[in-house]
Amino acid sequence: MNHQGQEAVDEYRSLAKQADSLRAKLEAAKARIRGLLERVSELEGGARKAKRRYQLVLPKHVAGNMAEEIARGAKQDLGSAEGDLAEAKGVLQALQTELPRLTGEMPRAAVLETARRAAWEAILLDLQAQVPKEVPNLLARIYVALLASRPDAPYSAALAALCPDPPRKQDCLRTAEQLAKEYGIPP
Repeated sequence: MNHQGQEAVDEYRSLAKQADSLRAKLEAAKARIRGLLERVSELEGGARKAKRRYQLVLPKHVAGNMAEEIARGAKQDLGSAEGDLAEAKGVLQALQTELPRLTGEMPRAAVLETARRAAWEAILLDLQAQVPKEVPNLLARIYVALLASRPDAPYSAALAALCPDPPRKQDCLRTAEQLAKEYGIPP
């Protein structure tokens, strides 16, 4: 493969890896956000419960009907619950802020498709370069003989003479996967 073709293949490989990596990061961030949303909901319930308990304990403690340790424990529970909630909300907000940045770094579909086509064009040119020089001449001679026998025959009939059993779509997909593996690009 020539230098320009190798650059096209390398560019596509790089863009595809970048897209796959960012896609994985996006999915991980979305999953973490979903988990944090559930956690924040749980922590909000815990904070409300701790606040209600503290609001019930404080008047009893002030009236002298409850030990100071119980009031202190309720206050610590409230502080801990509110601290955990604030931390979870902060992480959630940071992740939600990160999501658009990750999305913005994702290669655009059109750029990825252009790179994919350029890589496959380079592969095509590389494969064509491997065709022996006699084959095009032989194909032209077959076509001339075909025209002599059937003047209205299309050029594709000459190709059919060289390859009487062309690959079916399933075979093409399998061959494309093999070529992609051979050239180190995503199928």
